[in-house]
Amino acid sequence: MKFSSIKEYFYRLQSRCYALLLLPLVLLITQYLFQRFAHLNLVLLDEEIVFYLKIIVPFVAVLELTSVHLVVYLKLKSIRQMKGMGDRLDRYASLTTLKMSIGVSSSVIVLVGFMLTAEEWFIGFFMICLLYILLQRPTPKRLSGQLQLKGDERELILKGELV
Repeated sequence: MKFSSIKEYFYRLQSRCYALLLLPLVLLITQYLFQRFAHLNLVLLDEEIVFYLKIIVPFVAVLELTSVHLVVYLKLKSIRQMKGMGDRLDRYASLTTLKMSIGVSSSVIVLVGFMLTAEEWFIGFFMICLLYILLQRPTPKRLSGQLQLKGDERELILKGELV
């Protein structure tokens, strides 16, 4: 990711994350509009399948959300060992985008579960997934902590200028 200042770096990175966050919201609105105006209803009526979906869909979503933390932890260890600050920031940006993308895919899976079962609690779980994605957005303080920056590098990130 090309950037000329730390502020621009975070602006671009957070813009990318907010754009990813819009995807599940657009899908939810589209699903509502199809059900409302096109009378497209894909709700399954078989109680046994609905029961299994109510178990499998949240399990898969939680599995995705927890496994991405392990992947991020392992990748952060290798990023910390890199020499150049620009290289570390580039790798961190791609890692953050991956983490946000996995969060979005979890929310889409939950949304598909809602579409197939029409169970309202899927919407609650969907909102929890969106809140999770929002709380995982990159900030200067979070980047400094995750990359374990010290001294001038930490000041550069937190203040946006070299002290």
